[in-house]
Amino acid sequence: MEITVFDEKLKNLIHVCKETKNYKKLAVVSFILTSNKLDEIGIYLGIRHRNKDLREKQFEYMGLINSIFESNLQLQIFPQSQIEILKECEVLFLRNKADIPLEYIKKIFKIYYDLRCLEVPNLNKKLNYENLLTSSESSFLSFLSPSSKRKQKDTGKLRPLIVQKIKEKEFALQRELGQEFDSQKLEKVIYLRALKGSIENRKSRKIIISGSLRQNISYQKSIEDIYKYIILGIILLTLSLGLVILIESSYYPSKTAHLNSWSLLLFGATAILVIVYLRYFRKEGV
Repeated sequence: MEITVFDEKLKNLIHVCKETKNYKKLAVVSFILTSNKLDEIGIYLGIRHRNKDLREKQFEYMGLINSIFESNLQLQIFPQSQIEILKECEVLFLRNKADIPLEYIKKIFKIYYDLRCLEVPNLNKKLNYENLLTSSESSFLSFLSPSSKRKQKDTGKLRPLIVQKIKEKEFALQRELGQEFDSQKLEKVIYLRALKGSIENRKSRKIIISGSLRQNISYQKSIEDIYKYIILGIILLTLSLGLVILIESSYYPSKTAHLNSWSLLLFGATAILVIVYLRYFRKEGV
């Protein structure tokens, strides 16, 4: 569906909902649209979908994306004020079961349209060295390419200078991104960060950059990773206690019935937790 047609239909829906005072339906639509847009942004940035099975909230997902890029590039994809407004609206939306005032719905729609205007790069696409750098930068770094005929000893001498130039360019881009987000500058700064790391890697004489920009980002552990390790710990605990009780019952036959009931309970809890782990965490990506 073309965006103009979609906007026209959305405009008609808003008009009908306002006429009928059916703000609840309008609230649900606003959050669905925002959720879909956030998922799209996450995919482009190489991040997993928002985990709806674990009821991960939209503002938490935005915070996760920000934390990833803050740890890597010291920049935020979403303004903190935007996350705070979404948090305020989403908490009220969930608490009141979508029955929220029109003023909050307007805030959500504004966030949705702001997200639509946000152009993020597709970090999953194949890395294109020529498209990322300007002609002057490409010529400056051209001797690093595998086809370069420059002797390795000359390359080694120039490495500190190249690293310094890359750091200066990277810092300048980060400063510009902090003032105004730009998709192309983000791609370039990720590439420069990866290039710098590869040049500084003394273990290898080759300059190795991953096939896509996504592979050059270090993805932080999200909140469900904490839940995952908690569940794994409880699984080990219940399994261990069950085995201990089972062994104890063999030494004290008079208490076998009582101890066996406890061991069955613990083994049952272990089985349920294993199913939960396999269902929600086993195949979770970043």
